[in-house]
This record gives sequence, structure tokens and C-alpha cells, in this order.
Amino acid sequence: MNIRVVISIGLVALMATSACSRLKKDDGVRFDGQKFRIKASKVDKDDRSRFVTSAAPASKSLDGAREAAAYGGTEYCIAQYGTSLIAWAHGPEDDPKFDGDRLVLEGQCKP
Repeated sequence: MNIRVVISIGLVALMATSACSRLKKDDGVRFDGQKFRIKASKVDKDDRSRFVTSAAPASKSLDGAREAAAYGGTEYCIAQYGTSLIAWAHGPEDDPKFDGDRLVLEGQCKP
């Protein structure tokens, strides 16, 4: 094989690799067109059914933050109990509760 052909193939491969690395990856679910940081955790160390979930920044979209936080609660309950049934103590339909720019929801998984 001619050295020029080998060099040409190598350059084409290098440019293709470089172009692929510049593509923007979508690393999350979007709610109301926005990405949110979602966090969910148990409230009591002895009772993992009760949890708090939040989504930030809520200032991007209140509706999106409500959906994102509810999604976080659903994921939490599925991971803990294998079900998505939730009894909301302070849910997505209630008046918003904030911790800074973070929308906060509270619920209990129903196995």
C-alpha cells in the first residue's frame, strides 16, 4: 500500500474522531424543555418509604421543576420498592415549596 494512501486514511480517521468528540451529548431527561438536577432521598434512616425529592433550578420553569421532582420521587420508589405508587404529603399539585432555587416535594412510597 502506498504511504500516501495510509497517511490519507489516518488523517480521515483522525478528523472523524475529532468531529465525533465535539458532538453535544444529551445527558438527561428534559421537562418543559429544560434539564434539572433531581435529588431524592429517604427522610428517616429507619423508614425508607418516606422521602423528599427536589429539582433545581426551579427558576428555569416551575412546571418543569414540578415534573422533574415528581419523576425523582417515582424513580426513588421504583428503586426502593419496585412500584411507582406514591402518597404525596406535599406533591406536584400543591403550592410550591422552595429551598432556594430548588423545588421540594415530600411523599411516601406505597408498596
